Amino acid sequence: MAGKLNQILVNSLLAVFCGLMTMWFSHSFEAPTKAAADYVNDILSYPETPARELRSLVQAADNWVMERRGLQDRARALELENIALRAALQRSGVLRPESTYGFVGASVTLRYPESWWKEVRVNKGSSDGVVVGAPAISEGFMIGRVSSVGSDHAWIELVTSSAFLLAAVVVDTWDLGVINGDDMGNVWLMYMPPDKELSRGMLVATALVGDYLPPGIPVGMIWGPGEVRDGLMPHRVASGARLTQLYNVQILLSAPEERVP
Repeated sequence: MAGKLNQILVNSLLAVFCGLMTMWFSHSFEAPTKAAADYVNDILSYPETPARELRSLVQAADNWVMERRGLQDRARALELENIALRAALQRSGVLRPESTYGFVGASVTLRYPESWWKEVRVNKGSSDGVVVGAPAISEGFMIGRVSSVGSDHAWIELVTSSAFLLAAVVVDTWDLGVINGDDMGNVWLMYMPPDKELSRGMLVATALVGDYLPPGIPVGMIWGPGEVRDGLMPHRVASGARLTQLYNVQILLSAPEERVP
């Protein structure tokens, strides 16, 4: 028993001695130790760097392919919608007027969390030709309308705002309704009779309602019916633009002679 205790004591003292020696060695030879670690790190970086660069190239290529595929799908969808709009105008006997509109690109500079689905501020204003009532477009779809303008900025009321009201038409059936948001990211086509048969995917576009808002701007596609209220059935509209990732928009400008100085 005594021999076992002596062995434990000796091992403990030896462990303490080794620990003290390690601390002294690390303190006395700190610079050489760091230099050795750096040297080893430099050696290991040679096989590691090509692998890291190869991984970055693979990720970049994958992202490029995905983005290109998404852009192609959106371009194809926009082309189909453009064809549908022109066919609807021809069926109704309406002549297409010559375009007197242009666009100015703007970046979103402010979007408050508490009013995320109501409004955004952009970095273009009256000095760029922006006027109140002008539609804002992203990815070919109307996402809002200019509500106020400063010299170098403007506020855009989003289609998802409950205060947003816009006369719209279902292109396939030529039924008129009103676009309205709910402050929660949803868009609705209001005041539709319950007997109207609207199918998912039907295009909803702007109707002729003002000087600065021409007809035929796509707003979204019919997604599905809601609950009947007061004898009318709202239909949810899926926006064609990614409203959760709204960074840049295009604001429609009238012809120079039509702008208010």
